[in-house]
Amino acid sequence: MTYENQMVESHVKEYTSRLKYIDELITRAGKAEIQKEEHQSKLSNLKQEREKLADHLDKIQASSAEEWAKEGGPMVIWDLVAQRLEKLIEHIEQSKETNNE
Repeated sequence: MTYENQMVESHVKEYTSRLKYIDELITRAGKAEIQKEEHQSKLSNLKQEREKLADHLDKIQASSAEEWAKEGGPMVIWDLVAQRLEKLIEHIEQSKETNNE
């Protein structure tokens, strides 16, 4: 296996791991009783972004090392989606606590 192929494989594993984390956050948000329309809307948008990331991962897996190297990796986007989901969950949980008081 060439260095380039190893690098692509490494990134695919990392992207898969990050996608799993995003899925866990979406599941967590989905289990929360979302009462605010704003939170519902944000979660819906983040689910759409998750699908784009999954599609991108599929393309990476189907491409050669040379094709992947030309495109580069969108790691920042993955981190931003996860960060936005974490913030949303925090807001949902804070809203829930406020309503229970």
